[in-house]
Order: sequence, then structure tokens, then C-alpha cells
Amino acid sequence: MKKIRIFFITAVMLILVGGLARAVLFPEEINTYENRYANQMPVPTVSTVLDGTFQDGVDAALMDQLPLSETMKRVYNQTTSSFLKSALDVTRSAAGIENTRYVEFNGLRLFGDDYVTYWPRAVWSVEEELNAKMASLNATFARHPELTFYLYYIEKDTDLDFETGKKTGLADYLLDGLDLPEENTGVYTIDSFQEFSQNFYKTDAHWHHNGSYRGYLQLLDLLNIPEEPLVPQGDPILVSREFSGKKASTVAGEGILTEDFYGYAYDFPAMTVTIGGQLAQDYGMQDLYLSGGAWEPVSYGSYYGGDNGETILSTGTTGRGKLLVVGESFDNAVLKLLASHYDILCSIDLRYYEHSMGKPFDFEAYTREHGITQVLLVGNIDFYIQDTFDLED
Repeated sequence: MKKIRIFFITAVMLILVGGLARAVLFPEEINTYENRYANQMPVPTVSTVLDGTFQDGVDAALMDQLPLSETMKRVYNQTTSSFLKSALDVTRSAAGIENTRYVEFNGLRLFGDDYVTYWPRAVWSVEEELNAKMASLNATFARHPELTFYLYYIEKDTDLDFETGKKTGLADYLLDGLDLPEENTGVYTIDSFQEFSQNFYKTDAHWHHNGSYRGYLQLLDLLNIPEEPLVPQGDPILVSREFSGKKASTVAGEGILTEDFYGYAYDFPAMTVTIGGQLAQDYGMQDLYLSGGAWEPVSYGSYYGGDNGETILSTGTTGRGKLLVVGESFDNAVLKLLASHYDILCSIDLRYYEHSMGKPFDFEAYTREHGITQVLLVGNIDFYIQDTFDLED
């Protein structure tokens, strides 16, 4: 028995030492489970040791870098969330709560048939950030008369109270403060829960195949593209019955709340794809998933394409213009569709550009280097309140 205890303690110590060595010498760059950059082991300084930030950094790094850390997080989230989901179902049943009402659940809310929803966001709560964004954008518009700017705002659950039907007015407040012609701005409107449910996932923060196609058609009108739109090749195709999106993993853990994932097949023109300066086979894996040849569970990013610092799609044509799209993950689902109508489409996600390209983003130099004629800003309220997405300082 004593030998077993010694063996067990030794094994645990070796795992801990191995995890510490990996965290310091061979750290993982990406936390794939939580879809973010993994915390790295910090370098100690006198000030960070004294104020405790160094110790906190070590804790965070070990949580990401220890062997099996992502697996342990997944198991913990799934186990605790199963209990939470069971308790929620029992509570709903006992209280006679109809599914059309908001129900608090683990920090977020459920509405309708288990739609995970964010809180509606009042203008006053983000007024300072929106004012700063309007000032920054207006300065950029004024500095670059050689470019045609377009702005597209995507409404979602943050923009509407589903029970009262009251809109928060975020889009109107933003657009009223911008020095852009009205015809150069557009809003993807959501005016009811029924409309939201027809365009957005239950478990993910993004628009789905119907919603993103609707957005694509609106963007064609906004950008004054004269060509006919690409048309889905038949009915939507079921890709998975076990899709569990970003919201679900936050509120309930992976695999607890699930839904069907559908996709449309399109006859895309041939394109050359460059991601982070490197030639890529494709942007996203739509064709692989639709044909059943994908090797990983479907996610919004794996299907449509990820949040890359830079993605360039080139059709090899001439005379159709060069578009720069600056956005976040909402634009992933429409990039290939839009690129079909341009010679070149450059997509920039300013959260990751410097890390991916090894240099800060220089808007003026970038548009000049790539011969950009049009600039499209596209995103939801979160995009328009973060200074990370400012085009220029």
C-alpha cells in the first residue's frame, strides 16, 4: 500500500512538473476549447510580484497550459451544466412558465424554445463608447475623401426586448451621429422575436444560413452591386443535429443545449484565398461539411471561416473593384458571397491583425497598397463600441 501511495504521489508530481515545464518552455498559443489566445507564463518584476498580478498570471497560465486542462474544463462544464439544465426544466414545469418568456439561466437568459439570449442594451449604457466611435469614424471619413465608405449595423437580441417589442435605438443613435450619406448606411433590422428566430441560431451569437443570406442581399443593395446575387443551389442541407454554439458553451457548457445546423450550397466562382499572408485552400469548409467530408464537429467559424487578422479573396477578374471589409465574426458568413462580385476582397479583423501579420494595422498604407476603392464596416453593437476596431488612432 505504501508503494502505491508513493507511486501515485510521484505520478502526480511528474504531471505537475511536466505541466509547469510546458507552460514555460513550450506553451500552447491557442485555447481551442474557449476559442481564444491561451494565457502565457508572465515574466516577474518587482511591481507585479508586490501587487499580485504576477501570481494571478501564473495561475491563469497553468489553467491553460497544464496537460488535459481543456479536457478537464470541458468535463466540469458539461457535468455542472447538466444539473443546471435539469433544474431549469423542473422549475419551468413546476411554475408553469411558458417558453415565450425570459427565464434567467446561469448568467444569461433563455427565451422561447431555449433560445439563449443576451440582455437588451440601452443607449445610455454605451453612449460614451458610441460617441467616441462616431468621432473616430468621422475623422477617418474626412481624412480619406478618395475612398467610398459604407456602414452596416446588425441588430440582434441586444437591440430588442422580445417581451415588450421595444427597440433600444442603438442603430439610430449611431447612424444619426455619422457624417455619411444615408444611402451609404444600412441596418439589418430585427423587430420581433419571430423575426429573430427566423434568422439567428438558438445557441450561437450569429445569424444562420437564412439570416446571413438575407444580410448578403441587403449588402449587395447597399454597395450598389449591379450583378445578380448568387442563389442557393436547392434547399438548405442538414450538416449536424448536434450543433452547440458560443452562447450555449458560455451558459450551459458544450453539448447541453443543441440544435440543427443547416447550410446552403452555392456555385462560388474560383477564388484564390490568402490568410495571414499565406496561401490557403479555402476560407471555411462549407463544401466539406455539405458533402459530409469534414473531420471535426461543425462550428460557425469552421463552416464559414474564422476570425483571421487578414483574409484576402481574389477572383482574378478586373474592372469590378477592390473592397476592404472591416468587421468581426458576423461578416465571416458573407465574405465569400461578397467576394464573388469583386476583383479582390480584403477582410480585416483588428482584434487579430497585429498578432497575425506581425505589425500594427496602418489604414492609409493598407488601402493604398491594395488599391482599395470601397470600405465596408460591418458588425453588431459590440463591434461599434470597442476602440479595438477603430480604423485609425
